Amino acid sequence: MVKLGGLSALVALVASGACAAEPDWRRAGGDIFAVAAPAAAPGPEVAGPPQLAPVAQPLQTAVEDAAARHRLDPKLLHALVAVESSYRARAVSPVGAGGLTQLMPATARELGVADRFDPVANLAGGADYLARQLLRFGDVRLALAAYNAGPERVARMGRVPNFPETQAYVAAVVDCYLALTAGRAIRTRGDCRRANP
Repeated sequence: MVKLGGLSALVALVASGACAAEPDWRRAGGDIFAVAAPAAAPGPEVAGPPQLAPVAQPLQTAVEDAAARHRLDPKLLHALVAVESSYRARAVSPVGAGGLTQLMPATARELGVADRFDPVANLAGGADYLARQLLRFGDVRLALAAYNAGPERVARMGRVPNFPETQAYVAAVVDCYLALTAGRAIRTRGDCRRANP
């Protein structure tokens, strides 16, 4: 008989039923899929599917309303607001963008936003503008790049521009969206990156 070494030993183990237990895949993805579990209260365990706790974000209702008008995922609009202004309604960038979603004066006028610093009006305008980019480009990363660097530049290049600011912006909004999806509350772009435990 010819010995096949490890392979014949594995076949013999499987045939004998010694490997009948299902492998434990929980750590297969490493830390990439790790989500901090809330501390369990002492007492009997309740059977049922695991559920993420609802996340309460600042301006929850206003963001949800603005997102719903354009059929946007509210987590994406929250992520954009966290990166753009850290939920500061009076925020102004060095180039003159203002409010929660950092609308430029001309963009605000085009969107019908009379007061860029009114939180509800600003969220409505930002949601409108983001929805336009999503419809135009059909890709979340390209839409976010267009929101940051301008839609004509993204259309001309056909990709996320190779500008460090725009690439960092797209990555930060995606990180914030993923943090919210994982059930974490965020307020600033710094809250979105998960430190390795």
